[in-house]
This record gives sequence, C-alpha cells and structure tokens, in this order.
Amino acid sequence: MSAAADKSTNPVDLAANWLATGSADRTKALVPQLQDRFGLTALQAVQAMRESRLVQARAH
Repeated sequence: MSAAADKSTNPVDLAANWLATGSADRTKALVPQLQDRFGLTALQAVQAMRESRLVQARAH
C-alpha cells in the first residue's frame, strides 16, 4: 500500500489526527474549533474527538 493510500481525506479522520497531535487550543471548546477548521457537524466533531483518543492509544 502506498503512503498516499494511508492518508485519509475524510474530514473526521483529519480532525482526529489533528487533535491527536495536540494542535488544538485546549483553552477553548473543541467542538467549535473542529467545526470551524474542518467544516464538521457537532456529531462529526464528537466522532473525531473519540477517534483521536484511539489514535493516541495506538501511538503508545
């Protein structure tokens, strides 16, 4: 599998990876940040937050 195939273009996955890398401003609410930055719905933002925890867990 190529490296390009490993990169997801799904906005929920992109948001999850962004969160997992610690890029979010943790002094502000995460859902609005995700909605503004990635164009997610509230439900998608919560899904991204859940997925980010799985990304972090796999990294350890």
